[in-house]
Amino acid sequence: MGDGATSTDPRDPGHDGPHMSNDTEHTRAISGDDPLVPPIGVLPPTVRLARVNWLSALERSPSQAPLVSAEFVAGLGRSVRLVDVRTEHELTGPMGHIPGSDWVPVADFDAIRAQLGRDEPLVLIAHGDERSMALAKRLEESGLRMVAALRGGILSWRAMGYTTSRDGRLQHRRGQLRHLPAAAVPTDSHALGIDEVRAHIGDPFAVRTMKMSAMLLHGRLSCVDGRDDTGVIGTPGGDGGEFLLALSALERVTGKPLSDVHVGKLLRRRLDTFGRFYVHTDLTAGNATVKALRNDPRFTDVLQNVWHTHEWRRLLTSPPAALRPALVEIMVSDPAHIGCGHLRLQWQHAAEYGTRDLLVESFFRLYFNTRWNGAVEADYVALGGGHKEGAVLNVLVDGGVHTFSTIPLVSPSTGSQQMFVNHPQVASFLRTQLVEFLALQDDVVSLDAAHKQALHEEVQRLGQQQLMATLKRLAAGLPIYTVLFRRDGTAEVEDGGHVPAGGDAGASH
Repeated sequence: MGDGATSTDPRDPGHDGPHMSNDTEHTRAISGDDPLVPPIGVLPPTVRLARVNWLSALERSPSQAPLVSAEFVAGLGRSVRLVDVRTEHELTGPMGHIPGSDWVPVADFDAIRAQLGRDEPLVLIAHGDERSMALAKRLEESGLRMVAALRGGILSWRAMGYTTSRDGRLQHRRGQLRHLPAAAVPTDSHALGIDEVRAHIGDPFAVRTMKMSAMLLHGRLSCVDGRDDTGVIGTPGGDGGEFLLALSALERVTGKPLSDVHVGKLLRRRLDTFGRFYVHTDLTAGNATVKALRNDPRFTDVLQNVWHTHEWRRLLTSPPAALRPALVEIMVSDPAHIGCGHLRLQWQHAAEYGTRDLLVESFFRLYFNTRWNGAVEADYVALGGGHKEGAVLNVLVDGGVHTFSTIPLVSPSTGSQQMFVNHPQVASFLRTQLVEFLALQDDVVSLDAAHKQALHEEVQRLGQQQLMATLKRLAAGLPIYTVLFRRDGTAEVEDGGHVPAGGDAGASH
């Protein structure tokens, strides 16, 4: 969660919302005077961010065919076209197809080429990726600027733990392309009604599903922030919020503050053991950081030629070693430089969150340095735009969460506005795993059986306390809905009351 705003400085890259991940940046030359990411003011900030992220995610095969990963595709929303190019029998065969796909066999593409918009995101899906790569390259050469093949095809999709459908109705829609809405640009701020939430959950492009076992290997917990228009498994603060929650609970149970050395050890081991780690910022925090860097004489030389998005991304992803102490000093010098509202509020109101402000500072300082030292698992994602949340959505799975459960990834963006998306069952399950992990780190902290049980209980209790503290500040008065996903693929949405303006927010679960 955070605040959103756009920059008014045309030289300031914050308006582009750079995706500050450790992914290799893949750039593409766009000829003429009409670049894919045009000057400020031509496109809404969220659309610019979507295009920047597309270019950042784009890879190239040895033959220079454009490719995007299954994980990237799973997070895309309504404004992308997924087209399956396989044969009819493959659609309902053992591999199935991605829900929401259109079906256009390779041989039919010449007939529908004129229907494909030059700048509409298009992902082609085959069994592997040979057929789709060749077609994507041909379509790109014909003038499409946001076309790519799904790397590894449907095999990669399923290998990553994402589920497929064998619904035969797709076979009757050969060559028919669904209407592709404009990229979501939330402009509304009314409270969402239950029918609006039901319509959103019923949209196949609003919900993807992933096996919990695959989540443990490949997934990440995103923040509940409604500005993330990708499909998310959400908890306050994402992975960063859960890690700080566990450390705070550990300090409370043992009565001993963790040193920077111990926090650093636990962070590195967490990355080694569980992999992907999500922390987000936003444009307001990015702009504040950029302003501080511009005003600091230590950065005068290195910033002389840093103006564009990719230049800022490169600097913030891998700064010169000599400047890292100064950079981390600026990034943790002011809560305004932290774009996740949940983590920023922990820093500003530590007692209310049951944590220490110095623990939050320590985490961020160590997190940035760990990223700069090459930890590719550590994400730092920039969210664009302002908050337009109209509801809090608690996502539940029928039968509870087990390693074999299928977990829904829900897009917070409804198109015109947003929702806070929270997965309490998934968070509870993963907190149990994290406590078991911490209990094994006996060179950092020694826990007997009683302390271990107390830590389990404290993590769950403190997690609820922190959630309530954030909801009452950032979601006061919003309606709460509980959506229960059943094993047969259906979903039920129920009214859960409203978030109180302050005090006890226990109605949120």
